[in-house]
Amino acid sequence: MRALALLLTAAGQACILGAIELLGRRGLGPEQTRRIAHIAGASSVAVLPLFLTLAELGVLAAFFTALLAWTRRRQQLDSVHAVERPTAGALVFPTGLFAGAWVGWGHPLAIAFAALVLALADPSAAWVGERLRGPGWRVVGGRKTLAGTAAFGVVTVLVGAALAGFSPGRLPALLAAALVLAAVEASIGYGLDNLPLPPVESLLGATWLGF
Repeated sequence: MRALALLLTAAGQACILGAIELLGRRGLGPEQTRRIAHIAGASSVAVLPLFLTLAELGVLAAFFTALLAWTRRRQQLDSVHAVERPTAGALVFPTGLFAGAWVGWGHPLAIAFAALVLALADPSAAWVGERLRGPGWRVVGGRKTLAGTAAFGVVTVLVGAALAGFSPGRLPALLAAALVLAAVEASIGYGLDNLPLPPVESLLGATWLGF
């Protein structure tokens, strides 16, 4: 393993957390700062396989899982942990992203698809679901809404089209992948969808979408 590559990447990720914690201390609420952390952290993983090996990504995932668990236990890093709803999403976040990289290894666009869908579609579902309550259903640990699930599917299709280039012939596969992923997101609460979504996204990206 290359110690310098690991150190620089870990430092960069830690700087993201530090900047978001600063935003929280400047008055931004924990729901907003946590969402920014989710977007920034997952988006950065879209490019990490271009610079790091799979083993190095595993080390980073283990380190940040331990860091997040330690800060949660000590009631620190409020920008991530201080949301009022019960959630384990932050704790499984690094492992889910690593699982996505592992499943899609050798297919950089599939890994980028997994990372960017988690980064963009998942927060979009939460944001829309909070504002357009409408029809919904209970899941263990929370509630999902039809509007939020639809937003997840739309953003998933847009991410896939942006990565692959939109064409009418690709649309059925994009829609099918979005439906599967939206169903996964819609069925799991406590933020635990952060764990299965990336590997399923990578798998569909590498197979159905041909990334």
